[in-house]
Amino acid sequence: MIGSGTMPATLRLSNAEQELLRKKCIDINKLLIKHGAQPIKDSELAHFLIEKSVTYVEVGSDGVLTLEPKA
Repeated sequence: MIGSGTMPATLRLSNAEQELLRKKCIDINKLLIKHGAQPIKDSELAHFLIEKSVTYVEVGSDGVLTLEPKA
């Protein structure tokens, strides 16, 4: 249905994107474990990144997507 406001339940990532996410998750989990916190899953990190960064996506005058911090 067009305009329903819902998105597909899956998101396809390239192999390179999956590897970047996996490596970052490993780094974060090492720190979490040092602090006595539970490790997170790759999917939890992906959800966090989307939720926190989507409002910063802008289109430049050249038509290129950028991440712009809000003042």
